[in-house]
Amino acid sequence: MLTIQKLQIYGFGKHENVTISLQDGVTIFYGMNEAGKTTIQQFILQILFGFPTKQQAQRKYEPKASTKFGGQLTIVHPIYGQCTIERVKGKATGDVTVYMADGAKGHEELLAKLLYGYTRASFEAIFSFSIHELQGIEKMSEEELTHLLLASGTTGIHQLSSLEKKLDKDAGELFKKAGKLPLINQKIEQMKQLEKTIKQEQTAIQTFEDKSRKLQQLDHQLLHLNKQQKELQQDWQQLTIMQQATPLIQQQQTLQQTLTNYAQVEFPAEGIRRYEQLKDRLTHVTLQMAQLEEQYQALQKRLQLTVDESVIDEMARLMHQEATWNQLLVKEQSFIDELFLIEQDIEAQFRLLGVQEQEAQKILLEKTVSLQQEEQFQHQLSILLKTEEELKFHLHSIEQIHAELDGIARQRKQLEQESLTTEEEHILAQWPQRKKRLEQLRHVKLQRSKQKQPASLLFFALVICLFVLLYGVWQKNMAVIIGGAVMSLFFVLLLKNVWPTDEPTSEQHRQLLRELEQEENIVQALLMKKQRLEDRRTLITEQQQEKERQYAQLEHKIQQAEQVTVEVTQMLQSFLGRYHLQGNVPRALLPELFMRIRGVQELATKKKSTSQLLHSIQAEKRALYEQIQKLLQEHYSEQEIFMHLRTFYLTIQREQQDMAHIQEQLTNLASNMQEAQLLIENYEKEIAQLLRAANVQSENAYYETFAQYEQQQQLNTALQAIQSQLASLNVSNQETVMTEEQLSEKMHVLEEHRIAIQVEIDRCLEERAALQMQKEYLLNDEKYGQLLQQFEEEKSALQQLIEQWTAKKALATAIHDTLFQLREEKLPHVLSQVNAIFNLLTGGRYDKLSISERGHFEAQAVSGVRYHVAELSQATKEQAYISLRIALAKTLATSAPFPFIMDDPFVHFDRNRTNKMVQLMKEVGYERQILYFTCHEAMLEFWQKEQIVDLGALANERGVTST
Repeated sequence: MLTIQKLQIYGFGKHENVTISLQDGVTIFYGMNEAGKTTIQQFILQILFGFPTKQQAQRKYEPKASTKFGGQLTIVHPIYGQCTIERVKGKATGDVTVYMADGAKGHEELLAKLLYGYTRASFEAIFSFSIHELQGIEKMSEEELTHLLLASGTTGIHQLSSLEKKLDKDAGELFKKAGKLPLINQKIEQMKQLEKTIKQEQTAIQTFEDKSRKLQQLDHQLLHLNKQQKELQQDWQQLTIMQQATPLIQQQQTLQQTLTNYAQVEFPAEGIRRYEQLKDRLTHVTLQMAQLEEQYQALQKRLQLTVDESVIDEMARLMHQEATWNQLLVKEQSFIDELFLIEQDIEAQFRLLGVQEQEAQKILLEKTVSLQQEEQFQHQLSILLKTEEELKFHLHSIEQIHAELDGIARQRKQLEQESLTTEEEHILAQWPQRKKRLEQLRHVKLQRSKQKQPASLLFFALVICLFVLLYGVWQKNMAVIIGGAVMSLFFVLLLKNVWPTDEPTSEQHRQLLRELEQEENIVQALLMKKQRLEDRRTLITEQQQEKERQYAQLEHKIQQAEQVTVEVTQMLQSFLGRYHLQGNVPRALLPELFMRIRGVQELATKKKSTSQLLHSIQAEKRALYEQIQKLLQEHYSEQEIFMHLRTFYLTIQREQQDMAHIQEQLTNLASNMQEAQLLIENYEKEIAQLLRAANVQSENAYYETFAQYEQQQQLNTALQAIQSQLASLNVSNQETVMTEEQLSEKMHVLEEHRIAIQVEIDRCLEERAALQMQKEYLLNDEKYGQLLQQFEEEKSALQQLIEQWTAKKALATAIHDTLFQLREEKLPHVLSQVNAIFNLLTGGRYDKLSISERGHFEAQAVSGVRYHVAELSQATKEQAYISLRIALAKTLATSAPFPFIMDDPFVHFDRNRTNKMVQLMKEVGYERQILYFTCHEAMLEFWQKEQIVDLGALANERGVTST
């Protein structure tokens, strides 16, 4: 059988760094709620079959406070021997590695061979069950219970049953005899509706001829009405023209009479615009002339020059020194910053070296730090570091030996607990005498078997002689009769002497022989156990002696390392004292001590050179500052000195440029004043010419003449517009004009006639449009053809749905037949073994578990009464379920020798049936390992202490061991 020897959990759920050793038979995992029982169970399943992926519903149990995830299972395989299966976090299901006893390694392929090709689902269907699977049994129907029990008693039937249900459901979604929602039923109803619509379309097509004749009549009627409408339209237009022309003729006569009363007036073309334009220009030039005169006088006052040329040249020379000044400032600040950083670095290095006094610092800066001294120091330091590393290694090794010695002590204590009991020692002491008795009984049995062999031969010869005698009697041959009689008598006498006599105590001897042979088996087992214990005791003693020897060697090495460390440390302290390094220099600083001292000396040299450069730059800057201060004759700071110099220089330059610009402006102003005077004279001449053209002397008279001229032009324009309108209406002044009352009455009559004709035309058009649309609809309507095509498409779709329904029905029927065949072939073999288990678990109340003719499970009581499984109690249903699981596992003893994993499935059992279940577990434990998880303390009284793993200890210890 395949057994699990050890669980080693790196990190899984709440467990971390836990090791649990198991034994071959039954192991009880006990713990309260949230002690981690289900976590251990899931650890076994997930190490064997992989971590759940995101698409699966199972919990992954990844630790919350640790990065380690996974662990190892050590198993003993009936084919491959001892193997270790390790699975850690990696790809979706984890990275798995299988370590064989011979050192070989493998992965998923080798693990699949170790598990006989079983998946987690197929494993849990037989070998792993819990209270959660049994809680719903009480509410199941008879059909559901039967399916559950069949799945428990036959491998593969659960998947096929689920597929059969799915196919039946899919077929029901396609078609039901009296249904409306299935697809085939809907298609049939749609095709019936299409047939009705097609018949209605055929009836509508027959009305086409009647609509054509009616359309011809309407066309003739519309021609006649349109002719009448055109005649009325012409009369209406003539009356409208007359109505529009009447007020125009009257207005024309009035305008002609007004023009006759006005005298003719002469006025220059665009006189007002030209006059006002000249007047505006004259005013603008006059104002401009006054502004030029004011500007000329103001510039005359500003024209003076008071700039010293030598001052400007000196300022220009100093302005060119601004870049040099800025460079000096930057360099000065840079050297100041650099000196500050150098001083900070020097102080930091001295602090690291532990040198705080000025005198000690000065001495250290003057000390010589040669490479030979550094090499000597580094040599001593390397010796110290190497010795300290060796000391750490020896201390760590001695801690490991301490732990190993503690483990050996625990093994020795455990070995004493496993030693032979007084009763077993007594059995071994009494065995030599009983062994002699066993050998005597076996010798007697052997002698009897040897005596029976010749007796059998003589009996066979006697039978032949009797056949010869009968043959002689039948043939009436006297010689044969006599010979047969003599030979028969001879063999009878000989058989009487050889046949052994029965001893009255032969049955007692056989009983005693069986008892002694059983005792011999027990003694052999005890001798093997005793030998194993002796071997283990010898091995433990040797291991302890070896560890004690190693412990003594390590103690000696530690003393030597500590002595070397003290000596080297004293030498290093003496070496550091030469350089006035007081106190304990940090260990991390020792390897680079000489490099840091040289660094401090280099920084001091750099500080000195930087200070010299800073003094030269400050002297150059001071000389330039004094020259600028003398020129400005005022005191300014170094940061502002060039800003004030630049401002003063720009002010003088700007004043000089302004004087030249003013002189140029005076010349331009004199020229502009001459041009403005000429423009004023020209504008005055043009204004006088306009007044003479209008025959007036003043501006007011000029505007009055323009008003008379403009009114006369408006009358002429209005008269020309009226004449143009009359010409466009084709009406002359001599044409007779009707009164407005006559025109209105005549137009009213025409309007009533026109409306009546329009109403008739609209009615005919609407009727013709409706008939035309119906006619075109009948001519161009493809609905009939589309309906026929849709009918064929629906017919084809219905055919496809029928084919799908037929295929699903056929497949469901085939699966049903397969299930029946599977149940008939495999289930009887399982049921042949389940009856004894079911009888045991129910305390002898039920004889067997069978399947009725209708395919339902039944339990037969000892009285002969049969009960449907649904009629049984909750506990009895669970016992039937467990019986089938165990019986199925027995039939798979060679093809799948896996251990059972049970999670408290017996909570509904009474005391008597719980005892029976424990008895069954002990019997099954000889053939197959059982891992039982429980939170009920009452279950612990049935098992030995060494068979119980208390998970509560995992909260306080790093590992729990059960041996």
